[in-house]
Amino acid sequence: MGKEKPKVQSILESVFINAVDKLSKADRGHFVGELHIQLDMLTGEIQVYDDQEVLLEKNIIFDWAADRSERGARSHKQAVHLIRGALAALKSRKIFDNPVFMWPLTILLVDDNFNEIEMIYMLEDVDFVSEGRLMKNMEQELQIFSKKLFADME
Repeated sequence: MGKEKPKVQSILESVFINAVDKLSKADRGHFVGELHIQLDMLTGEIQVYDDQEVLLEKNIIFDWAADRSERGARSHKQAVHLIRGALAALKSRKIFDNPVFMWPLTILLVDDNFNEIEMIYMLEDVDFVSEGRLMKNMEQELQIFSKKLFADME
């Protein structure tokens, strides 16, 4: 799987671009807070669903299907690693900056019954999250505000 990484990365990116495009064009009436991914490593199929379990996009990655050696579990981990890389690349290209999404947007690996297997990626709104702290200095600003607001009660 290692030699084909750029090719697989490109396929994965196009899968998510197509899924986001379909969400953008659909008149859904609600925001999407999660994307669900199903993988079938025997067939090499990846499927992307919205949080209402509606299929958005699917594709077969033949390199995954061809890699059916004893490394099945390792191949699955490598697939998840490649998906994370594709999502990071798409985040940097601002593909997920779309009004159809709620923040944070969570991307989950799920089984056939849509039970969560693991969280693959979480996209956070960079305007609100800075270095892992929600709204930097918010606690301090809130304390100052509340002291001013309730100053006459002290």
